[in-house]
Amino acid sequence: MAADEPDRRIAAILAADMVGFSRLMGVDEIGTLTRLANARRDVVDPAISRHRGRIFKLMGDGMLAEFPSAVLALRCAMEIQRDLGEQNRDLAADEQVVLRIGVHQGEVILLDGDLLGDGVNLAARLEPLAEPGGICISGRVYEDATGKMTIAAEDLGERQLKNIQRPVRVLRLPPPGQSVPPTLPARPPQAFAPAFAPAWRAPAEPAEESERTMVRVSPGLTHMLIVNAPEGPHRHLPLDRSPLTIGRAASCGLVLDGTDISRTHCQIELRGAVATLVDLNSTNGTFLNGKRVQAPTPLEPGASIMVGGHTITYERVAARPPVSDETMLRHSAAK
Repeated sequence: MAADEPDRRIAAILAADMVGFSRLMGVDEIGTLTRLANARRDVVDPAISRHRGRIFKLMGDGMLAEFPSAVLALRCAMEIQRDLGEQNRDLAADEQVVLRIGVHQGEVILLDGDLLGDGVNLAARLEPLAEPGGICISGRVYEDATGKMTIAAEDLGERQLKNIQRPVRVLRLPPPGQSVPPTLPARPPQAFAPAFAPAWRAPAEPAEESERTMVRVSPGLTHMLIVNAPEGPHRHLPLDRSPLTIGRAASCGLVLDGTDISRTHCQIELRGAVATLVDLNSTNGTFLNGKRVQAPTPLEPGASIMVGGHTITYERVAARPPVSDETMLRHSAAK
């Protein structure tokens, strides 16, 4: 090995983040910090220790921990969510400590006691995709844990995660006590072209499919967000079956700047054929057509969403029909 080659090893990484931390800090700063510290002392830290893990980074309301195996990391995550759920059962919403957790196993780089690299980054990207009180894992964790423990997970298929070069299979475990939605067949990722060429787009995944043909949740329609810009072109962001988190954290699917925007501010997800807006306990609120969102709210075409100083318009646009191989061959022959 070259002298300047960093030390590497395979590790399972658990990334956790507290839901609604910024809003709760605004309501009761000392109380929120005390409850988070107590949850770590009574639930999180003992579970990590029991499963032979160690915390290698703390980030305010978030943390990263490493484990010697995917099974140990996933067992720890499930135990943490179960025990926190039991503690929260009799508490008011503003007194609860609710976490999202992401787990991945991969190669990491060791540097002065810290861990770096895609193995860590991927776990951090999975965490925002989890439901509050739930867990999101990579396909590698699922494969390593299958047969060694019982896992009830929703298979979201392959996803192109922010700043991760290769698509990653993503599976979501619901909060304890909740059932898993029916899982659709997995398929390789494929970009879905809208009826116009967007100025900017994030990688999209199919929302629903049959064995041979990709079908959107609304046949012939693409669910689209238009992020209005004061200058220059607007950004067009197609929605897919994976919930889109909006906020200023780098792990969000749509990152917006502004001190009035929470790290994870709000989320838009497709529920059947309907796009639904959910505020994630943001400090300054999410507004739909001028009214603050208090509960999950369905979106109508043309709906105006205010996140901090940013305006986002929801539309449904006609999608181009898929081009068959036969049509492509005829077109090539005509040339």
